[in-house]
Amino acid sequence: MTPQSVETLMEDIEREDPLDFGLLSIDEQDARQLMANHFCEVNAALSAHGLDVEARLEIMTAIAAHTMVENLLLNVERLQGGAAGADFTAWLKRHGMS
Repeated sequence: MTPQSVETLMEDIEREDPLDFGLLSIDEQDARQLMANHFCEVNAALSAHGLDVEARLEIMTAIAAHTMVENLLLNVERLQGGAAGADFTAWLKRHGMS
C-alpha cells in the first residue's frame, strides 16, 4: 500500500460517487493526498507495533466505518436543517428513525 495506490483507488471510487468540494478551500487532489498519506501512516504505525495484515485491515475497516457513520450524521443534520428538512423528517418518521 502506497499513498499513490490509495489515491488512485479513491479516484476510482469518486468517479462513481463524486464529492462536492465547491464550498471548501481545499481541492480534490489535495484532500485525496492528505487522506491517502494519513492512512498509509496509520498502517505503517500499526505494522511497527507488530500487528499483522489481518489486524491492520480490521482497524482500518473500523476507521472507515466510523468515518461513514460520522458522515451519515453530518448529512442527516444538514438535511434536517435545510429546505428539504420537512420532507426528510417525514421520511425518517415513516421509517421509525425520528
